[in-house]
Amino acid sequence: MTNLAETKHLLKDLVGFPSISGKPNKDIIEYISKYLAKFNVKTSIDAHHDGKRFNLLATIGPEKDGGVVLSSHLDVVPANPNLWLSDPFILREKKHRLIGRGALDMKGFLACTLAMTEKYKAIEEKLNKPIHFALTFDEEVGSFGAAQFGKFFDRLGFLPKIAIIGEPTGMEPFIGHKAIIELTSEITGSTGHASNTRGKVNAICVASKMITKIEEIAKTCSQKPEKNSSFEPPYSTFNIGKVNGGEARNIIPNFCNFLWEIRPVPSDDGQSLLKLINNWVEGSLLPDLQSIDPKANVKTTLLADVPGMEARPQSSAMRLIQRLWTNSAPRVVSFGTDGGYFQKYGIETIIFGPGKMSQMHQPEEYISEFEIEDCLKFLIKLGNYMISDEKF
Repeated sequence: MTNLAETKHLLKDLVGFPSISGKPNKDIIEYISKYLAKFNVKTSIDAHHDGKRFNLLATIGPEKDGGVVLSSHLDVVPANPNLWLSDPFILREKKHRLIGRGALDMKGFLACTLAMTEKYKAIEEKLNKPIHFALTFDEEVGSFGAAQFGKFFDRLGFLPKIAIIGEPTGMEPFIGHKAIIELTSEITGSTGHASNTRGKVNAICVASKMITKIEEIAKTCSQKPEKNSSFEPPYSTFNIGKVNGGEARNIIPNFCNFLWEIRPVPSDDGQSLLKLINNWVEGSLLPDLQSIDPKANVKTTLLADVPGMEARPQSSAMRLIQRLWTNSAPRVVSFGTDGGYFQKYGIETIIFGPGKMSQMHQPEEYISEFEIEDCLKFLIKLGNYMISDEKF
């Protein structure tokens, strides 16, 4: 039998922590640590250098190489309460739906794994391969927690064989995704009265020129799609996400910044695409600006460089899902996950979890009881498999 009641109880508590990306997460880490401690599960904490955000790794079974890590990120995207029917951080039920920010992405999977703790502990002495719970911070804004998990494993002295990233995939296997390069560009111009623009650099106009150049490169990429690609769209994409600058209609703006990103397909080198833009700025845009005002400047800062996840349809991770759950053909996604880092560390990785992708980052985000039960059934099968002598 699945432990649906315990999972729902855990999910209610987990959603109650407004663990928005970039915020301290000590409270939810302490809650999870205390829960695992009730079952004498060994946990290890990995702090960010700011001492306010933490990863957690829990191990059931022998502490040795091999085994499976069930990976969840603790952070959630913001929730505008005006777009929700009630407080997004109070879980509510309606027609078998469990509604709340993070209920799907991805505290639903986390609640399922935690609810399996007692069952996994009951078979711990029989486990030939360890089961790990890996919890990361700030996945939504650049997988910063996962980025330091490699050194975490080094300190612990063991490395899992397989990672299951429990993002909502409808319990279907996804084996690859694009990389993500996240950036901010800051333009310094000249201020002054709008009635006399001579000798002035309008920072907003400069930003628009740079954005136009980014769009030109994006169009070139769209005209060269990756052949036989499973990605949608099958080419590298660019997006300008937010622009900020200026003070008033009648003041020449001396400052403008914008947030943007590149999502390269595996056949493109994201850093080379970025270099195209930076070279144009250095060789063309900046000289023009500084001929008007020597203090004018353009500064682009790399915020995050999340590795892509190479599609490996014959990996041990894919074989495990086929053995325990489905023979569905594996697919790829365009959004990023912590999976790129786990694969980078030498762990065969798959994205596989409960719930609908279409609900991710949406108002009234939900996961259904039926989706949770499917996940619990899979996790029970996984536990039984981990006591067997079968190899991955």
